[in-house]
Amino acid sequence: MGVIFDLIIKPYDSAMHTVTIRNLIKRTSHLQQLMALPAVQASSQSEEMHQNLLRTLTGDLQETNAAVDAILKDQLKTAADLPIKSRRAYQWVKFLSDPDHLQEHLDALGRINLFLPDIKLHSAHRHAQIQFSFYHLGSLYKSQIKTNVLFITAQESFIFAPDRVLIAILQIALMGKDQEARQIINSHTISPGYQTAREELEYLSIPSGSFAEGSYHQLENSFARVNKAYFQGKIPRPHLVWNNRLTFRKFGHYQWDTDTVMVSQTLDNSRVPEFVLDYVIYHELLHKKLGTHQAKERRIAHTRAFRTAEGRFTQYQAAQRYLTRLSRKKP
Repeated sequence: MGVIFDLIIKPYDSAMHTVTIRNLIKRTSHLQQLMALPAVQASSQSEEMHQNLLRTLTGDLQETNAAVDAILKDQLKTAADLPIKSRRAYQWVKFLSDPDHLQEHLDALGRINLFLPDIKLHSAHRHAQIQFSFYHLGSLYKSQIKTNVLFITAQESFIFAPDRVLIAILQIALMGKDQEARQIINSHTISPGYQTAREELEYLSIPSGSFAEGSYHQLENSFARVNKAYFQGKIPRPHLVWNNRLTFRKFGHYQWDTDTVMVSQTLDNSRVPEFVLDYVIYHELLHKKLGTHQAKERRIAHTRAFRTAEGRFTQYQAAQRYLTRLSRKKP
């Protein structure tokens, strides 16, 4: 098992590489290289080396963060206006610009260094070099092998996870399918600590309601109607988001770890009745209220209690018929 990294820590040359939205992802790649496992391991050998790494990272993070803030301010935009990959890169940089978060990030990488030697490798990865990082992913983790290097990336929110969770991520990435490890990870992702960090990252610097305004329908208005009619106004407002693409099979989704109700852009149409949108919002709010039921290794969302509650929507049958017809019109 090995790791790739140039142990010479070089700050980003801002004089030659002015920060732009276009090169933001490249800047984050540079920061990831500074935090590669050998660099973190080397920095733990003395307080001077640790402080040197911290100074380098802090300077680059703060410079990048300030530059993007200035660009957005000059253009009268917010993080919500950025392409999703650039937005995640910006949020990751802003998150780590907090000294406490940066220290937690480095501590988590230090723990990964401790665990790696004790994890057995799948035969397919036996001769691969390992490169591990935390980043603001849309998924929980991912791994891919390129030219005999296995790249493992975990969602940034895992930096606060206990040891057993980080070990479980490594076991799945390095050993393949592992139901026990997967269950450890899934259990952690429904914990308040993980969800708080994940939600903070996902909506960092995003003004409230940024993704809720449609061309014909407003998700805020639909939520207010449904909350008043079916929940006595007691459901805390989740993040309301129009999906940025048309879908014809799934019209809504509740993302529990970021407390987000996402609705298909297909429904943002003048021909779609309000009650249909309200039904989709109601369906997703039921997921928020009722949660899931654990059955062995699966989490079941559409339980009998859920179906009973869903049937209380006043125009349930009409909404179901409309969505069924709409799904058959898929191009």
